[in-house]
This record gives sequence, C-alpha cells and structure tokens, in this order.
Amino acid sequence: MRDWFIGILCALLLPVTVEGQTVVLPGRFEVAAGGLWAAPVSMGAADATETAPNGTPFRLFSSESSLASAIGFEGRVGVRLTTMLQLEGSASHAMPTRRTRIRSDAEGIPDLTLAETVDRWTIEAALVAHLARWRFGTRSVPFLSVGVGYLRQLHEGGTLVETGRTYQGGGGVSVLLKRTGERRLKSAGLRLGARAVVRTGGAGFDNRVRVAPIVDASLFARF
Repeated sequence: MRDWFIGILCALLLPVTVEGQTVVLPGRFEVAAGGLWAAPVSMGAADATETAPNGTPFRLFSSESSLASAIGFEGRVGVRLTTMLQLEGSASHAMPTRRTRIRSDAEGIPDLTLAETVDRWTIEAALVAHLARWRFGTRSVPFLSVGVGYLRQLHEGGTLVETGRTYQGGGGVSVLLKRTGERRLKSAGLRLGARAVVRTGGAGFDNRVRVAPIVDASLFARF
C-alpha cells in the first residue's frame, strides 16, 4: 500500500515537457495580492446558569453564536524550492460580523440577536506543489497546498483579543497571463484557489475544532 501511494505521488509531481520546455511557472520568487471569501462558521452554543438555593443549576437563558461570511484581502510571497515545490508565506485580513442569538430567557424577555464586528488576521506558511503533469494547455498549472498559521481576532472596540492556530489544505490553478524575457520580471498571472481551514482556539464558547472553506483569487508576479 505504501509503495502504491508513493508511486501515485511521484506520478502527480513528475514534470512533463512541451516543446522541450518543463511546464512550470517561470521565475524563482513570487509576490501576489488579491481577495478572498470566507464561509460562515458556527462558534457554538452555551447556557447562562446560576445556582439555585437548593444547590441545583438554574438556566437563565441560552445563546448561540456564529461568524458571518466575509470578504477579505490577502498578500503572499513565495520562493521556489525545486522545479515543482514552492514555499509560501501569507497574511490575510477580514472583518466578519459575529452574531449571538439569546433566547429562552427565564424572565420572559423576548429573544434578541446581538452583533459585533471581529477584526480577524491570519499569518500562514504553506508548501505548494505545482502539478505540471495535470496542466490545462501550456499556461494553466494546477497546484495542491498544505499549511499552518497563526490566528488573531480582535473584538469590536478592542475589548478582547483571542488567538488560535489554523491548518489548511486545498488547491487550485495558476494561469500564466504573461511570460517575459526581461531580466527581472519573468512572468505574471492569475491564481484561483480553494481551501479548507481548520481552526483551533480563537473566538468560541468551547474548544471544539472548527472547519470553514475559503476561496481566493490573486494576481502574481514572478522574478
């Protein structure tokens, strides 16, 4: 089974040639900037309780919280390690709305929803594999990526800062729009990707691991 898996992995990463040229993105260093969309994610539920005179817990109300979907910005730098592998560092920023619904109040207060803006920053490092064997034509190269990162969330008004970790995996395609013969700029293009982000820590009523998809689009230049 291990040999079979290694064989498939090598086949995916094996470079192919078109007109004697290896199908990779020209240039060793890459800088990129673009936008992203993060899907909504649940932050869990919790009950507010107090201790009754007889020592038993008494529920005052229940609450459920979530982060709405958000559009953000992302910047990225990368360096080519081998013909197929690239190491990347990225930073992203988004400001999703956190909504908390309070209901079932013991004193009969109507249900209500509270909202605040969360200032969310992430810093991540990722390893990217360009799958030249699975290219689309001569200009589009698929890729797979895995990475880890640091999460920082600042609540509205700066009253509370929460941190956590992120683990992400996904893929997409890099489309070469321009190949140049200039000494510095080697190529430029568009990258489209999607990834699943696993988050530990950060805002939430519990310590559960949470997963949310992110899609992104960016313009890149390679030198």
